[in-house]
Amino acid sequence: MKSDSRGSRSFAPALMALGTLAMPFLAHAQAPALSPAKETEPATELRVQNVRTGLNVISGAGGNVVVWSGTDGVVLVDTGLAASSAALLEAVTRISAAPVRFVINTHGHADHAGGNEAFARKGAVIIGHESLREHGGRDPAAPVGSGESSAPAPAARPMITTTNALALHLNGDRLDMVHVADAHTSADIVVRWNDADVVALGDVYWSGQYPYIDVESGGSLAGTVAAIEAVLARSNARTVVIPGHGPVSSRAELAAYRDMLVAVGRKVRESVEQGMGVEDILAAKPTAEFDARFGRPGPRSATIEAGRGRRRGAQRSRGGGDDADRSRSQPGRARAR
Repeated sequence: MKSDSRGSRSFAPALMALGTLAMPFLAHAQAPALSPAKETEPATELRVQNVRTGLNVISGAGGNVVVWSGTDGVVLVDTGLAASSAALLEAVTRISAAPVRFVINTHGHADHAGGNEAFARKGAVIIGHESLREHGGRDPAAPVGSGESSAPAPAARPMITTTNALALHLNGDRLDMVHVADAHTSADIVVRWNDADVVALGDVYWSGQYPYIDVESGGSLAGTVAAIEAVLARSNARTVVIPGHGPVSSRAELAAYRDMLVAVGRKVRESVEQGMGVEDILAAKPTAEFDARFGRPGPRSATIEAGRGRRRGAQRSRGGGDDADRSRSQPGRARAR
């Protein structure tokens, strides 16, 4: 694959996150602009993959959705985009006619929690991090006017919340929900089925592509790496690893993703310490050796990064800009919105 700057620019949110590791700076590189309307169009086809008995992954509704079914009912991990709710409801019903008892949100972005209201109105109890109840889970990096830029309805917010850990004992297994701090956002939850040996990371892990780290909602590269390290420590060659976006993976693939984050982070940190600016760092292509494997940004991350650039332009016209962005990436300023 021909190497170019595309990989480095799709990694721009992670470059922002490195402000917490070295010094705050503004990564204003933009991915190609996409229409926000296209992002919220219903999926034309949802794909279902069985990964263990009673555990299926549905892709194509936004972020990956996990369906856990058994004699005690159905549990969903994430609910995709609101626009895909009808198709997702139908796909879940084809897997199991039992009612959806619980929905667990790995975080609050609309491509993972957009269908919450539809399932809540059918009786599902929403579970998520406490901050999703307080702040609604709106993604502040989303383009204004897109589906992700608005706060969800009250019915879509969690009824059961945690700031640490919870467990469900259903369908002959134990499901653990563990909060991981300051990773993709400040409110990420990693979900693990103990007996089935399956783990779902939400957007802490983007399989086969560079990450989108929502710095403005408390995310950081350091926190992402720490969360992945914790998952790897409890995983083995048999473990099924479910990402927030992309194909279902293995422990080895998750470890390779971790290695990429660490290597690129090290290069960027060293460049910052040498006094290089963002454009110089991007021109140096710190992701070049990984672009063949991870350099295919998804439409969501491209759209959000383009919107981030448009919003910064508006901030500068109002006298905001770099200083405002730097204040958001200071260590200790983790927030969920």
